[in-house]
Amino acid sequence: MNFTTQIPIFKHENNISHKDRIMLLGSCFTENIGNKLSINGFETLINPFGILYNPFSICSSLNRIIDLKFLVSEDLVKVNEFWYSYEHHGVFRDVNRDNLLQTINLGITKANIFLKETNWLIITLGTAWIFFLKENNKILGNCHKLNPQLIDKRLLTVDEIVENTNLTINRIRKINPNIKIILTVSPIRHWKQGYRENLISKSTLHLATNQICNSINNCSYFPAYEIVMDELRDYRFYQADMLHPSEIAVDYIWEKFATHLFSDSTINLCKDYSRLYSMKQHKAFNPESQGYKNHLIKIAKLEEELYEKRNKLI
Repeated sequence: MNFTTQIPIFKHENNISHKDRIMLLGSCFTENIGNKLSINGFETLINPFGILYNPFSICSSLNRIIDLKFLVSEDLVKVNEFWYSYEHHGVFRDVNRDNLLQTINLGITKANIFLKETNWLIITLGTAWIFFLKENNKILGNCHKLNPQLIDKRLLTVDEIVENTNLTINRIRKINPNIKIILTVSPIRHWKQGYRENLISKSTLHLATNQICNSINNCSYFPAYEIVMDELRDYRFYQADMLHPSEIAVDYIWEKFATHLFSDSTINLCKDYSRLYSMKQHKAFNPESQGYKNHLIKIAKLEEELYEKRNKLI
């Protein structure tokens, strides 16, 4: 007997290999997969604006990256003692406005270079709800604990998401014609918006991603949401907040992702990189011991072997 609903995972028509560059944007689930890719030896750029949840903010960040459009001092806002950007996640903050501006604009420069050369763009959509300032309708990538009376929200329509995303993807293709795109819907529930509001939001994202993938070449969908909701339909696969997938769940989705997008040789190389990562996590009780010195020699040898394997791919 089978006690789970299996989501069929087929091989993608294109494979991700270790010679590829991968750019990832979107919700915190993007961070989960992006970190897995990094640990397993892939060259990645993960959320250059920090975690973003709604399609409009994600597309806005991509358009700013494409245009190499830097922020200016007036784009920043001070909340309590820190300066923030409405377009960035709260990890981008500083008590010094000029320092924050420099950090943000340097990130935009790096992202512009990476986007022009990347092979894959993976976008994870978290919510169809957008929050905006009442005074000027500016969409917020993050509310930064602003006074709730200053903010309003609304649900994006499917047509709005499709039109805005398609326009952004077409702009990306002008600077990187061969880029391959993967869309996914985050399995993380946005419970604070309300349980019904969350369901309506996720349904809107599913309808939108379906239309986008059907209208854009080299654009496909990965069913992360469906894997969690159907295959891992048990609270043991969630963190203590009962909203975010647990480490085991992320590992399971990663295995499905690898099955979908990696060749057998890439999967084997991932195992070597994962082993290297585990070896580097080892903390020595006595760094001067011969045993630990031998351990460092093994790490250096494995790094050299992996360097040679990568060079054969390029």
